[in-house]
Amino acid sequence: MKTTTALRTVFGMFVVVAAATICAQASPAAPESPSELLEKGIYNQDTKGDLDSAIAIYQQVVAEASSNRSLAAQAQFRLGQCYLKKNRPADATAAFEKLIRDFPSEKQLIAQAREYLPGKLTLGPVPWVDGERLQLNIGLASGMDIGTVEYRADLAPPVNGHKVWRVGARLMAGPQSVSSVDADAETFRPLSSHWKHSMLGEVSATYRTGSVEVQRVGKAQPTTITFDGPILDNEEAMHAMRRFPLQVGYKTTLPVATTLGGTVISIGVDVQGKETVEVPAGKFDCFKVHLGLVNQDFWFSDDAHRYLVKFDAGPITAQLTSITQRKPGEAVRFHDDELGISFTAPADWVVWRAKNGQPPKQELIRTLDPGADTDDGGMRLFATDSLSDAAQKSARAWAEEEIAKNKNVKVRPDSRKNYTIDGRTGVACTVEYTEVGKPRVQFLLRVLGPKESELFVLTSAPEKFDALKAQFDSILTSYRTK
Repeated sequence: MKTTTALRTVFGMFVVVAAATICAQASPAAPESPSELLEKGIYNQDTKGDLDSAIAIYQQVVAEASSNRSLAAQAQFRLGQCYLKKNRPADATAAFEKLIRDFPSEKQLIAQAREYLPGKLTLGPVPWVDGERLQLNIGLASGMDIGTVEYRADLAPPVNGHKVWRVGARLMAGPQSVSSVDADAETFRPLSSHWKHSMLGEVSATYRTGSVEVQRVGKAQPTTITFDGPILDNEEAMHAMRRFPLQVGYKTTLPVATTLGGTVISIGVDVQGKETVEVPAGKFDCFKVHLGLVNQDFWFSDDAHRYLVKFDAGPITAQLTSITQRKPGEAVRFHDDELGISFTAPADWVVWRAKNGQPPKQELIRTLDPGADTDDGGMRLFATDSLSDAAQKSARAWAEEEIAKNKNVKVRPDSRKNYTIDGRTGVACTVEYTEVGKPRVQFLLRVLGPKESELFVLTSAPEKFDALKAQFDSILTSYRTK
């Protein structure tokens, strides 16, 4: 967007100059050729030291690249040099990488451009501990909660004697995703990754020198993405930024491979300042980090931990709610003093309470499985007096009333069962239905209470249901109220 605005400014200036010339002379001057423009840019850069004018001219030459590719490549190279002199390293790196990408036949210029590119990412010590979990709640500007993300860091089995970190995220904000990247502990060079997204698909990637082989689920053959220099997997980028030598004015470029998108992009990183940020997890002094290409802002704590405290991505904001550390296989314990409930979920499950934007007299708690295989899971709490008079008579009456409302579901034979939940009797059934052409299985358990009543839900594809239900049962048996 900045480049487009700059070009429009340049073009507007030339229109004004042309209009003045027409008024002063009988005939307009001929437009400058690309070679003349390049010479003018070089004069402004090397002789006058007017870098801003030189940048504007070089951008014009590059924009008219179809007329002379060689001249455009020279302008692109000099554009990178100008950015370096103006202390804009991220823009310079992007300019040199554009030269390499868009002008592959200019071998000599490409060789010179590579000399300006950083040979490796500058990384500091690892600020996290083994088993760290950072959970952030995701919401809209209106205040409505829409989901959560948990960032994870665990030590993985060594590779060729080298220490390996496994980092990634479990996200739910409408679509669901889960990701993990195995990276060399010292260099953070990615070794392999896995990324599953409920809308975009699922891929596994294996990194080699200069390339990454991507295998998409459902495709017979893998695809290969090539790159030059250092690279990061998209799903380790947040953790990598925590290792950057953050200080006000620091700039660098984040070279990222997006395996789901099948491409490599360079993202400018700019530490714009320091701010005090208050979130549910507490108050933190933070560095504000801006990512130019994607126009997103991240706030990292100004301490040895470099916690991700907050991020803004367009209309979406995420805020840190908890910092925990878990051992491998450790169960996830959840309690909410306000609601007066607690339960235990299996290892690596994520629990999230939506506090804002719920219907009156209702509360929503989502339980997210590690593999992002559930379409829906968790519980909704109802004020009992908000149910119909018929539903308030018994859990079975409540269940039958709701099933009768939906003619598109089929109750599995013999699936109606009684459950004892926190000393109360609940009624469960399992239903089958089709959604967007895909078969789904849903477990429903209703428990009636004098003041509060619960609806427990688990929904997935048929082939995943039994395994997920076996894990979900541990949530049901451990559920307690005050």
